[in-house]
Amino acid sequence: PAQETSASSSMESLAAVIQTELGNHGDRILGNGVYGWSTRLNKIDDCRAELSVQTTNNRREASVRTETVRFSLGAIEPFSVELRKERLELPCARKETCISSTSTCSVRSSSGIVIDCATPSQKRVRSFVLEFDGDASAATQLERAFRQAVAICHVPQQVSF
Repeated sequence: PAQETSASSSMESLAAVIQTELGNHGDRILGNGVYGWSTRLNKIDDCRAELSVQTTNNRREASVRTETVRFSLGAIEPFSVELRKERLELPCARKETCISSTSTCSVRSSSGIVIDCATPSQKRVRSFVLEFDGDASAATQLERAFRQAVAICHVPQQVSF
């Protein structure tokens, strides 16, 4: 029980770091507001993470795509969490498809009417690329926090007989 409490409080601290860093650095806008995205951590609960990625495209008609991404931190390859410029890659262990996502889309017409682009779609993939604004300090914090969270979820539970 003491070990579980320690891991639980450590995970809560790591989730707070991830939420803060994504809250401060999870947005990016390109082309004078033509294209942008926002990444947020919704929750980490019992080694299960849920993130939300909202992508906006204002090229012709304004469209917003929202993707809800879910995965077990224990299914992520601990030694392959890798930082690349404005991206943090979270690959599944053994190249499995451990990350699921659900996407929805809406478009605002020039007359201001909002309609669904398509029916919600679901997919499973082998890795998730978390994008942020490129702040070097935030990148280091995110990488460290995700690696520690993955490590906590890879520690076997103690069993007493």
